[in-house]
Amino acid sequence: MKETSDAILAGVKQKKRRTVILKSLFGLMSAAFVVTLLQFYTGERLLENRIDALSKSSEKFRNSNQPFEAMISALRARQLLLNKQLVVKSKTRIKVVAALKSALDQFRERNRLQGHNGAIISVSFSPNGKTIATASADNSVKLWKSNGIELKTLTGHKDWVRSVSFSPDGRTIATASADNSVKIWNHNGIEIKTLTGHSAQVYSVSFSPDGKIIATASNDNTVKLWSLDGKELQTLTGHLQAVRDVSFSPDGKTIATASADHTVKLWSFDGKELKTLSGHKDWVRSVSFSPDGKTIATASADNTAKLWRLDGTQLQSFSGHNAQVYSVSFSPDGKTIATDYGYSVKLWRLDGKLLKIFTGHEDQIRSVSFSPDGKTIASASDDNTVKLWSLEGKPPRTLKGHENEVTSVSFSPDGKTIASLSYDNTVKLWNLDGELLKTILVPKDVSPWDIDRPFGMDGGASSMSFSPNGKTIATANWDYTVKLWSLKGREIRTLIRNRDGAFPEINFSSDGTTLATASYEGIVKLWSLDGELLETITEHKDWVRSISFSPDGKTIATASDDKSVILWNLDLDELGVIACARIRNYLNNNYNLKESDQNLCN
Repeated sequence: MKETSDAILAGVKQKKRRTVILKSLFGLMSAAFVVTLLQFYTGERLLENRIDALSKSSEKFRNSNQPFEAMISALRARQLLLNKQLVVKSKTRIKVVAALKSALDQFRERNRLQGHNGAIISVSFSPNGKTIATASADNSVKLWKSNGIELKTLTGHKDWVRSVSFSPDGRTIATASADNSVKIWNHNGIEIKTLTGHSAQVYSVSFSPDGKIIATASNDNTVKLWSLDGKELQTLTGHLQAVRDVSFSPDGKTIATASADHTVKLWSFDGKELKTLSGHKDWVRSVSFSPDGKTIATASADNTAKLWRLDGTQLQSFSGHNAQVYSVSFSPDGKTIATDYGYSVKLWRLDGKLLKIFTGHEDQIRSVSFSPDGKTIASASDDNTVKLWSLEGKPPRTLKGHENEVTSVSFSPDGKTIASLSYDNTVKLWNLDGELLKTILVPKDVSPWDIDRPFGMDGGASSMSFSPNGKTIATANWDYTVKLWSLKGREIRTLIRNRDGAFPEINFSSDGTTLATASYEGIVKLWSLDGELLETITEHKDWVRSISFSPDGKTIATASDDKSVILWNLDLDELGVIACARIRNYLNNNYNLKESDQNLCN
């Protein structure tokens, strides 16, 4: 009996010991889990902080005109972001995309040729492409190999060298200077001849196609023709102001000159004026012949480029759209864009080909939107109506009911409901058959949301957007705020308070993590849903009427009163490939860089 009691007591003690051991193990495991979790969380935060710092550093370099440094900082941030072991917030990713995109927008260099002590004013390739000549405000010309190795410095000019040009065979170099002279050099950089005769600085120098004649354009309003031995052959007079550029036709029989008097003149080889091309509204910077010699291209300070026939007929002027574009929308598959164009809707491929035009509105169209299935386009117009356009050939449907201009139209994510916003202070909900489901008042004097009077923020709403999951609506309001609302009419929060004015247009990104806003000043901003400003885009010159994200979230399309539609690339992978292609030679061949930077694109 005693042995049985002892055995039971021993079993109880052993069970207690096991329990204590298990509790201890569990406690240790829990502590280890917490520590691991904290380390993981801390690691994520540290990574995000490092990425944010690099993104800001890239912006600072960009603003101080240091494109290489800006690009390297952005690529460093990208490399950290590609760390597969840790997960970062979507807004951190947007910051990196913005930094890389902005760096690319400013980045034009493939390599750096450093050596001049003044501004570089002109650059020219030799005909075989193996040598580069640079003309500088330090009064010199330098010759370089195409890989950036300096070959020779040509000195002798007493003022800025404004232009440099190779002869067609590459054996002779001509330079034009603010010291009123032109110098001729051999390909080894030895001075052969100095041409004097102009009474003011010489802006441009050009060889004839056969290499036997040199033409020079000057601030003395003339162009002179010279032989290679320095003999002045002809002076072309007729321009009323400085001649900024001169160019030979491919057959060498015609000379074109561009002037600050807003004109281009065509001359025969014997100095006879053939034609004056008038049409520019400011000084003409550049003139060039097409390879076949039948067309002339001119570029002017009036912000236009023009194409002309030799008889002086203007063929084309490149200055953007000729009508305001208020709205742009991607199709769900991302392959097509719809834009308004006056009273019509235009359907485009991404390569710019026009596919279809929908006409029927009687006044300006303010907004266009694709249905989620891509089969219908809705358009909102100043004629107080919304129209539904079928891409399957069905007749259009007109939604009537608004008493004032309709400024915005949007499909619900399930495609079953259409919301339209009007200056009559209402939001109307419609089904696809055109039946009015509900009218929501947008009073200007009510601040709280009311089930009978939703969207009752001070001043009313200027724009709205459904979140991709269909559970939230964002409104841009005339009180300079952006608010988030539930579909039941409850205000979730005020996302943005803008000091600079109201946002005429807002839109959610495809994944619902980012909100884009447009301004009357042409500024587009990207925000996280906690109200943090992620990126500012300032390419437009006037009111941005519409913003649209592509379905994959990798592209934003914006439409502006500056008569342009711009597509913005937000694809981190593609931006990385482009950036590395541009900077790879610099990273591989610049031994002053750290090894980690040299491997940024590996």
